[in-house]
Amino acid sequence: MPTPFTHLEIAQRLLCDEEIPQATRDLLTRERGAFLLGSIAADARVGSGAPRDRTHFYAYGQDIVEHPWRVMIQKNPGLMQPKTDAHRAFIAGYVAHLSVDESWSLNMVGPHFVAREWGDQAFRFYMLHIILIYMDERDLARLEGWQAESLHTAIPQQWLNFMTDADLAHWRDLIDAQIAPDGKSQTLLIFGSRIGKTPDELRAFLDSPDEMQAGLWTHIPRPILAEIEALMYIHARTQMMHYLDESTNED
Repeated sequence: MPTPFTHLEIAQRLLCDEEIPQATRDLLTRERGAFLLGSIAADARVGSGAPRDRTHFYAYGQDIVEHPWRVMIQKNPGLMQPKTDAHRAFIAGYVAHLSVDESWSLNMVGPHFVAREWGDQAFRFYMLHIILIYMDERDLARLEGWQAESLHTAIPQQWLNFMTDADLAHWRDLIDAQIAPDGKSQTLLIFGSRIGKTPDELRAFLDSPDEMQAGLWTHIPRPILAEIEALMYIHARTQMMHYLDESTNED
């Protein structure tokens, strides 16, 4: 699934998206630390060890028959009455994250990496990680300087029933350290460990136009990626707005 840096870049665009009512953007901007944390929080499972269906509300290989954020609300109905504006912004970010992953699964992974046969399964799995790293590095470079400082201000206060404040804070600090001005991305190390590649091997592939063209772009042309990413963003915005329109603060 898209990496935290891609989710943060999407959150950054949502904050200045004129398709979103000004009052809503003002809320998310006032609480942008919480919004950013919500936008990456689902992946805190990587550190906490929680199963995917507990944080993303569907499992790999399982058909998505309902929007995952709706499943989250069914299992945790109190999230429709967030405690504070910060809590509401956090859940809005979480909804956007789940919707990005949903769209990516339905429009990219399923049709292009599972249903199609180009190379063997192991090679397609490798290329799936390559395209995610390509997006990750592009989006990390797009993050604006305020993000690290804002993310650091997010203080979870029992915002989720299925993830502890400690896990959220640990994930916040792990990502914050990477997007800081003097930070260093850990993506190659993390992804490499999943697919049996060293960071140097991944770097060599990514830096080779010939390898990228033959291994990836021939099978997933860049215009296809751009089209799917556009759908992904629109879906995230639409579902986030549904949550914000339907939720009400406790206070």
